[in-house]
Amino acid sequence: MIEFNPPLIEGLFVRRYKRFFADIEVAGIGLVTAHCANTGRMTGLLIPGSRVWIRPQPPGRKLLYAWELIEIDSHLVCVNTARANQLMASTALSEWLPGAELIRREPRVGAHRFDLECSRVGAPVYVEIKSVTLWEGGEGWFPDAPSKRANSHVRLLSEMARKGVEARLLMVSMHSGIQSIRPSVHIDPEFEEVCHDAINAGVIIEATAARITLDTIRFGEFLPCII
Repeated sequence: MIEFNPPLIEGLFVRRYKRFFADIEVAGIGLVTAHCANTGRMTGLLIPGSRVWIRPQPPGRKLLYAWELIEIDSHLVCVNTARANQLMASTALSEWLPGAELIRREPRVGAHRFDLECSRVGAPVYVEIKSVTLWEGGEGWFPDAPSKRANSHVRLLSEMARKGVEARLLMVSMHSGIQSIRPSVHIDPEFEEVCHDAINAGVIIEATAARITLDTIRFGEFLPCII
């Protein structure tokens, strides 16, 4: 579970620029610039005037605030892409993958880093996690922009699975309106291809939901993963 402590501060989204900066209008404070921990295009999320929630940053940070949530069509969306990894590395790991123990985060394998290295029954498990926020008609789509990095990660998972290593790709919905998840063939058709190859190689591909509130993010239910 992830707990927002101190409590999040509500504001209105103005604009996002230079990838890492977001201007937020906060009542009683005025216009503030918050760190945006999301390097993607954030398709469908950057709607001026939307309600957003930011958190105070620890002393010493360049920016006083960091952007966490936005409300889109009455649904809460977590825009901080690090939260999916943090959630699954917490107590949610045992809920998703019973019997697994976390060994390390961001293990290096060759020239790449995966998100999690776990151990289950004494054998290694490598996990790549994707935060899904692109929402269309109840379905979640990944990626929201062509992603050579994501494709490379899935190919490496396939190589490991062929060698007998347990390899997993987990797509986590960070949008409360998503009911199922599928590859964005209209955005990056190659990602669907590498996912098909991965399944044939023995990679386990799953999707789950995160339960997002203004106070916490918790592990949710499994979702249909349509590939």
